Amino acid sequence: MTSKTKIESNHDYINRYSKIANMIEARRKELNLSLKDIEEVTGLCSPAISRLTSVTNRPRLDTLYKVLDALDLDIKIERKEKEAKPQNPQVTTNKTSNQYNVWVKKGASIDLLKVKAKTKYEVRQILSETNPEWEICTIELYSKGN
Repeated sequence: MTSKTKIESNHDYINRYSKIANMIEARRKELNLSLKDIEEVTGLCSPAISRLTSVTNRPRLDTLYKVLDALDLDIKIERKEKEAKPQNPQVTTNKTSNQYNVWVKKGASIDLLKVKAKTKYEVRQILSETNPEWEICTIELYSKGN
């Protein structure tokens, strides 16, 4: 699994939260409510409410829910769809490739894969790119390429 930098993680947050912030602001304007009106309904201070529409701030959930309730909005949380990864990658390259037997640990089980690559280093690269959650136990040369 590739880890994201702080900048990439912050960018992801801003993209996701900006949709919420935009909906809150649009709904507030649609209902012709001022920050003072929402402040009276929710009991929150104006700066806390205005921070909800600023995508660079990370709002508290209780603040978010109070404002959503005041605007008759709801939030829905769904599981992300993950990209399907190949279960047993069959890697083929040119004839100068070697064939390696690779034992990998997948959760509690250990499986044998056959991978064609020029070097053990290339085998590690291929598996880390296709299935980063697998732990490589052993790599053995099975047959030398022609």
